[in-house]
Amino acid sequence: MPIRKNLAVHRDPYLPLMGPKETAVCRRCGASYRRKRWSMEKPLDLRQESGVRSVVCPACQKVNDSFPGGIIRLGGAFLKPHREEIIGLIRNEEARAKTINPLERVILIKDEGSFVEVQTTSDRFAQRIGMEIHRAYKGEVTYHWSRDDKFIRVTWHRGQER
Repeated sequence: MPIRKNLAVHRDPYLPLMGPKETAVCRRCGASYRRKRWSMEKPLDLRQESGVRSVVCPACQKVNDSFPGGIIRLGGAFLKPHREEIIGLIRNEEARAKTINPLERVILIKDEGSFVEVQTTSDRFAQRIGMEIHRAYKGEVTYHWSRDDKFIRVTWHRGQER
């Protein structure tokens, strides 16, 4: 039986090993960093406190740099008449995810006519969107994880109405 070598743990390059020691507020989105956790709790109140640092959160950095952690490609004949519903589902999932973890965001939704491409800030968030679309609209979904990085490609396809 072969011995498994230790695999390198691939970290997100936008997440520092050590976060800010003091409370911080993102100057772009208003997310606050406190007690080793990013949240959307009372960001406006924190800005008035002394000792609060103004930073750009990792999610805003990824959006600015167009550095996706996941890409979702939606296609098929079913997409065209249901495009707005599906994009609404993605936006609702983003709003729900941001309340739990403000670093999970949609970077870009690109409408290419026959398909839609969605870029997200994290691999897990892209996977969750793929699962939600599949749960709501059925069809075929595939997940392709990158071997070396924390990156995923999700493909969803559904043909004609059933």
